[in-house]
Amino acid sequence: MSFLLERCEFKELTTDVLSENQSFSCGNADLDDFFLNDATRYAQFLMGKSYCFCLNETPTKIVCALTVSNDSIRIYDLPRSRRDYMRSLTRHEKILKRYPGVLLGRLGVNKDFFGMGIGSEAIDFLKGWFLSRSNKTGCRFLIVDAVNDTRVISFYQKNGFIPLFSSEEQESLYTYGNKGVELKTRLMYFDLLELSLNV
Repeated sequence: MSFLLERCEFKELTTDVLSENQSFSCGNADLDDFFLNDATRYAQFLMGKSYCFCLNETPTKIVCALTVSNDSIRIYDLPRSRRDYMRSLTRHEKILKRYPGVLLGRLGVNKDFFGMGIGSEAIDFLKGWFLSRSNKTGCRFLIVDAVNDTRVISFYQKNGFIPLFSSEEQESLYTYGNKGVELKTRLMYFDLLELSLNV
């Protein structure tokens, strides 16, 4: 049973929706500020689009909000072993420098709904959404630049995401040219093709 699909309506996060909402807060000041103040400007400048799930019985209550934008995995940035592995996933149909994906840029769950698996449900929804026949572009990977915190990384791993780099040192080296840079985020991906093959 899916709380989001059965008890909520999925809609674009617009200024109208925000003006009607009952103080959405996910308990993280940065995320709250983004969804309440920046998300609509982000969409206006075509940098990403935000959506939300609103409770059917109380349409002014946002249960979950998320932002997506076009992205890709840059194969040429990877160490040789990882580059070869990523190329093997495409069965060598064509050697590309980038593999198409969508970035889950922000994900916030209303703190009134913590502990209900809402975040995982939202990710499952996105996986299905970008695999649907109505998707207008190729989208092989769901990508996230996850906050480099054990709980956050673990959450994404439980939802099937894999770190693009095998270690923080390797990611630091290939991203910044220095092994010693402390990473604020870790790049992770979910291969949508695996999901479509298992359906």
